[in-house]
Amino acid sequence: MLFSILIANYNNSRYLENALNSVLSQSYPNWEMIIVDDCSTDDFDSVIEKFEKHPKIKIYKNKKNQGCGYTKKKCAGLATGDILGFLDPDDSLDPEAIKVMINAHIEKPSCSIVHSTHYICDEFLNVKRIAEYPRPLPQGVPYLFLNDGRVHSFASFKYSCYKKTEGISVLYKKAVDQDLYYKLEEEGEIFFINTPLYYYRIHNGGISTTGKEAEAMLWHYQVIEEACLRRIKKITLSQGADAQNLLKLYKTKYYKTRIFNNFKKKQWLGFTYNLLLFPFVGGASNLLSYARKFPKEGLHLIRKSFLETHKIKLIESVKNESNSCS
Repeated sequence: MLFSILIANYNNSRYLENALNSVLSQSYPNWEMIIVDDCSTDDFDSVIEKFEKHPKIKIYKNKKNQGCGYTKKKCAGLATGDILGFLDPDDSLDPEAIKVMINAHIEKPSCSIVHSTHYICDEFLNVKRIAEYPRPLPQGVPYLFLNDGRVHSFASFKYSCYKKTEGISVLYKKAVDQDLYYKLEEEGEIFFINTPLYYYRIHNGGISTTGKEAEAMLWHYQVIEEACLRRIKKITLSQGADAQNLLKLYKTKYYKTRIFNNFKKKQWLGFTYNLLLFPFVGGASNLLSYARKFPKEGLHLIRKSFLETHKIKLIESVKNESNSCS
């Protein structure tokens, strides 16, 4: 079974060699590496030169800078493996990562996604802790209803399931991975491996960390809204036995996300409209639950709901932190 490691690179050459070497060190031998560079302006050519003749490494370049979504979609389209997995060029894999993923996919044929937890590392890839937010889904609860970043690196997916989806959107600059996970969830189950198989580097150049979390969250809201609309359309066409209940749940999720999205963007007309509409599309119980919490939590509840943005920290003393975007 062939595993395709996908690397979408842009100006991460100072870390890229370490990422590539972590793939070369894999205990599982049957892999290929697809690297697509998005017109980097750093030392990409000099770093990649020593890997150009490796028979398992295929290197491509965009003709112009296209962004994360376009580049990751191109990576997936060039892959020939049975199982695919993205490795960010500033991160690294455990030597057993591919082997563990291959075995899990064989054991879980109904799963479209298999993901693990990972190490949180500093800029120099020194391990600071094991991430606490990756974890299994509650029984019977779709990941889209949680959207809390628990499906995270290292994530691998069956190419056969990916081909059934619309594929990675070329329009997204951030939250690209979460969009992919929501689409893949519609084609199979999700399985979690509680072993760190990935080294996740926190540094100033990360696209969704160190001050960029709020922007990433806005992209994530858009991804969630589109996923809800996609599922609402499928449920409406299917006319299944539980269609009405599912439609209510996804409409509630859709309008709830729009409320937060409008607030973050300071689109007050849209915020007011969706808030007023919310009780009539299934959100009445949500509002009642919120109202019950308010006397006890007060302004903290409002701040937590509308103002705070989850961040991944190197050292975390608070349990159950979640990362909303990747």
